[in-house]
Amino acid sequence: GGDGAIRRIRFREPMTVSILSTHRIVPPFGLEGGEAAALGENSVRCADGREEKLSGSDQIELDTGDVIVIKTPGGGGFGPYEL
Repeated sequence: GGDGAIRRIRFREPMTVSILSTHRIVPPFGLEGGEAAALGENSVRCADGREEKLSGSDQIELDTGDVIVIKTPGGGGFGPYEL
């Protein structure tokens, strides 16, 4: 499998944000005995310190200084793990 990515976007003015993402409930599968990848996550870190989880398909009003964090899943593994 592969590594996912983490994206952080800080907002400089109030804004409505919509997100449509996948693999937040069912992980990317592996092939030929490889394990599934980790799930992705979406969240918001508010300027006042609160953190709020978002679903894969969500919409939220953000204020100045809020940060949306998008963690994409990696790919599922291929074949059995052997040393």
